[in-house]
Amino acid sequence: MLAAFIFFLTKIWTARSFFVDLKKRGMPMAPHNLLTGHLLILASVMPSFPKDVIKNYIFEVIVRRFGKNGAVYLDLWPFAEPFLILISPHLANQANSPPVALEKPNALRVWTWSLSGGTNLFDAPPEEWKPLRALFSRGFSANHLMNLVPFIVEETQVYCSILREHAKLADLFFLDTTNVKFMLDVIGRTALNVRLNCQVGPNPLADSLLSQISWKLADQELNPLQWLNFVRTLMEWKNGKMMDAYIEKEIEKRFKHYQQKTVNSNEQFESIIDLTLQEYMADPARSSMPKLDKEFIMLARRNIRMLLFVGHDSTGSTITYCHYLLHQYPETLARLRVEHDEVLGKDLTQAVSKLSTDPHLLNQLPYTTAVIKEALRLFPPAASIRQGVEGVDLVDEEGNHYPTGNCMVYILHTAIQRDPANFVRAKEFVPERWLVGPEDPLYPSVKGAWRPFEYGPRNCIGQLQVMVEVKTVLALTVREFDIKPAYDEWDAKNPKKGLRTVDGNRAYQVDEGAAHPADHFPCRVYIRS
Repeated sequence: MLAAFIFFLTKIWTARSFFVDLKKRGMPMAPHNLLTGHLLILASVMPSFPKDVIKNYIFEVIVRRFGKNGAVYLDLWPFAEPFLILISPHLANQANSPPVALEKPNALRVWTWSLSGGTNLFDAPPEEWKPLRALFSRGFSANHLMNLVPFIVEETQVYCSILREHAKLADLFFLDTTNVKFMLDVIGRTALNVRLNCQVGPNPLADSLLSQISWKLADQELNPLQWLNFVRTLMEWKNGKMMDAYIEKEIEKRFKHYQQKTVNSNEQFESIIDLTLQEYMADPARSSMPKLDKEFIMLARRNIRMLLFVGHDSTGSTITYCHYLLHQYPETLARLRVEHDEVLGKDLTQAVSKLSTDPHLLNQLPYTTAVIKEALRLFPPAASIRQGVEGVDLVDEEGNHYPTGNCMVYILHTAIQRDPANFVRAKEFVPERWLVGPEDPLYPSVKGAWRPFEYGPRNCIGQLQVMVEVKTVLALTVREFDIKPAYDEWDAKNPKKGLRTVDGNRAYQVDEGAAHPADHFPCRVYIRS
């Protein structure tokens, strides 16, 4: 007990003295307590929001109240390493330039470990990340993504049949849950070339991943005692083994397919893992390998697990928010439907075949692209985090320096993208801002103010795929269905105390891996005449 007490005193002194030094140097922060750091400040802000709200909303309040020019230092030890939180595009742009841009914090690797099973493209150190990015980049090229559209369309047809069934039943259901399963089918098809069919039934890979996510409780970072939950440890181990076994089996199938394709070179590769295999086997030293080596299988397994997570989670949430905003802005919805009529024809039964035959039609939907970009501006699915570097400072417009060493640099996308200093009519849904020129007041002129996929060398490798997927879904759904939120009905049947909106939005964001709408977005769907 004495040793533990001395260890605790040493750790708390190290943590708190770092912030004492920052305070002496005039760095922006809330009033700091040697015993509690900024935990009491955090606790004082939390009652202003619903209990399940994503912490980014709370962090924004702290930055605006105690920060300087969009930056604040935050001490949440023992629950987190030191934060430098940013809501300034000017500072965020610097944080996404080397050397800070290349580093991911160890805390992120700890968080993602149970999802990926180990180091992957998302959280790898710079020296491991660069070859991984090169290995997987072909699978996310613009030309290749057009080849995937017919498969995305096929999975979207299943999704539409499920919406039709809900319309027939006239029942209340959860759109976000439906979208998550739909996107699991899409990413399983595009990344691994396998039909998971989890929209219509159980699947070992999808079910294990969803179980793994559910065990990663939203307030895990603020309650370290949860790491002592041995049941969760066992479940994460079990889910990980099931995911690994499923993915390894499919990788072996794709390798056999690769070996057969050397005979028929005219056949197109269809999935991300196919192109990754082709890239890996292009090395003359591997070209005659009779079977895949364990190192590649491990590498591919971890990255496919991570792609399945990020590929379904944030995209499913984005589709939900598109429908939420389109319902709130019927004039925008009407204009979107006109664009789809003009490009795909008014006969809805022909849209599927047209997109499958000519995927490049998606490039003729500029207003649809603008709708998606605006939904991502108002409801970005994540923030961004980098590891600060000793001796590297960020410098604001007034020349003030903010050292990044020993800090996790946390960029709050929602705060930046909803700031009136960065966007005209910042809190309104205005897709037109993405279609006008610099002479128009709506034009988004602040560099780096829109950053849902982040900038710099470690931006989102799948951003083009996300846009293709969401455009395809909207093109095949908004003219057939009216999706209406049913929060009032849900709340009447499920009363609970406390706040239930954020900034007037009942579909405020909660932390479920990516940011998702509260209560999974209860809704009803109707077939349009």
